[in-house]
Amino acid sequence: MFGDSIVDTGNNNYLETIVKVNYPPYGKDFMGGKPTGRFCDGKVPSDLFVEELGIKELLPAYLDPTLQNQDLASGVNFASGGAGYDPLTSELASVISLSDQLELFKEYIVKLKGIVGEERTSNVLASSLYMVVAGSNDILNTYFGGPLRKPHYDVPSYTDLMVSSASTVVQDLYKLGARRIGVFGLPPIGCVPSQRTFAGGEQRNCAEKYNEAAQIFNTKLSAELNSLNSNLLNARMVYIDVYSLPLDVIYNPKNYGFKISNKGCCGTGISTTMHFLLIQLSSSSTTLSCVFLFLLLWIAQALINLPHNETIPAVIIFGDSIVDTGNNNNIQTIAKSNYSPYGKDFMGGKPTGRFSNGKVPSDLFVEELGIKELLPAYLDPNLQTEDLTTGVTFASGAAGYDPLTSELASVISLSDQLEMFEEYIEKLKEVVGEERTSTILTNSMYTVVAGSNDIINTYFTALLRKLQYDFPSYADLLVSYASTFVQELYNLGARRIGVLGVPPLGCLPSQRTLAGGMQRECAEEYNEAAQILNAKLSTELDSLNCNFPDATIVYIDIYNLPLDLIYNPEKYGFKIADEGCCGTGTIEVAYLCSYSCKDVSEYVFWDSFHFTEKAYRLLVHQMLKKNMDKFFCDDSNC
Repeated sequence: MFGDSIVDTGNNNYLETIVKVNYPPYGKDFMGGKPTGRFCDGKVPSDLFVEELGIKELLPAYLDPTLQNQDLASGVNFASGGAGYDPLTSELASVISLSDQLELFKEYIVKLKGIVGEERTSNVLASSLYMVVAGSNDILNTYFGGPLRKPHYDVPSYTDLMVSSASTVVQDLYKLGARRIGVFGLPPIGCVPSQRTFAGGEQRNCAEKYNEAAQIFNTKLSAELNSLNSNLLNARMVYIDVYSLPLDVIYNPKNYGFKISNKGCCGTGISTTMHFLLIQLSSSSTTLSCVFLFLLLWIAQALINLPHNETIPAVIIFGDSIVDTGNNNNIQTIAKSNYSPYGKDFMGGKPTGRFSNGKVPSDLFVEELGIKELLPAYLDPNLQTEDLTTGVTFASGAAGYDPLTSELASVISLSDQLEMFEEYIEKLKEVVGEERTSTILTNSMYTVVAGSNDIINTYFTALLRKLQYDFPSYADLLVSYASTFVQELYNLGARRIGVLGVPPLGCLPSQRTLAGGMQRECAEEYNEAAQILNAKLSTELDSLNCNFPDATIVYIDIYNLPLDLIYNPEKYGFKIADEGCCGTGTIEVAYLCSYSCKDVSEYVFWDSFHFTEKAYRLLVHQMLKKNMDKFFCDDSNC
């Protein structure tokens, strides 16, 4: 563990600095009520990580004079309260800078070799989890709180400086043997009680300029880590979002069993600056740092990629533009996005045929599961042989369950996607043999994403089906097609199949414009149609689960969280949810999208139909978190 007071378990006790907490009431709920130098009433995230992972009870400070040899083999903490990515931050507080923490880590490596030997040390270094938690002190103390950086930098350029330093730290860790590195983003620091007091006005509201600075840094840090993932072989660099959930806890404390989130428990709770995350919520002795328990197992899952590569060898995806990573580039259709501004935030700003500003759910699935960085399109002429063993996407933008939907758009129908999958199976057999192919097919995760184009384009826009069916009967037709598709997947060897419902289609910017009236409200007719289809689809998949007991077929809800995201964007770190970033944001999609907004991080939607990468990340993370255990449950769902 490297970083600042969030994760310092006592290193500052042994420094000449005023940034110390080894006295009451700190530690009042720690073992025996003992103040240990932890900036909290009890344990801090460092301890909670090792506890949740079953390694040990506490993560000791490296400078602790009572540190035991056995602790070296199972982890220590180099963090120092008051530290930051900017070297000036640590200098001003007279604490251990990140570069000095790395020097301590080098010393630790030598000690570890003396205890367990060279080979075992190499294994420990390569297999361990590394966490870096910093940046808040840079923004709060050095930039906004002091006179030394603000005259020379605006927020964007200062966050560039911070990200450059963070990148150097990660690369230095890699050179020293680290391979699984999680780097925390910044929390909503404008909502910290002290910043509410200093910059939140008379009402002590969250200070938006601080939150905006945190979001700018987080976006840049995430992009940099993605780039490092591509450049550093055999490594897993994970950006860990600690903005969205803490913001929700702060705005909705009662949802999490707390009462007070605008004051701390310590002192008056409104102006202490010793530790900006001491938000003690008075119905419990648990501080906000303990809320990190919500994140721990998922973070560990994101970093420990080997078990996932063994358990889920590949991800195979079928569907529409939500998960198409470039198949439509290679067919004759207007449903393409292989031109700017699509891909403006992708690696190198490259338009790849993904219908977003960056990654799409296909990529985020394999990234979250630790399989690989991107999920390639099956029709990509540059597809590598090794990609067959870890998964591809057959999805085609504008496709649907209804064959007429794909025909109208001249794209790859789901039945044609299945034929491509059969071709893929034969190629896979040539690469890895019959037996390994069977194992990959059985253990892989299959995802089906369709239905939106059927409702919006074929039923409500083209009217070709509306003349034949009322919506409930059309939904029955779609569910019949979906059921047949899932059964055919099963017949080809699939056993873990997730089928996504459809989102609140009436709240897409395009549908607000076309059917939401003068005020561009969510079009309820479309949302009701989505809910009807989702209910019928869920019931059908439950039935298939009973009929195929050796398979796990999971309905995945993507209606409720997106609806909350759209109605409450600020809750998740966004500002604009009724327009897309691309063009006017009200109607443009695909070739009509010719320019983009200035700050895509503010937007839930990229164009008038598709989400931004930032929104997709939130949705995919929650989707996997809620549904992964279902794919490994041995109990019957009947």
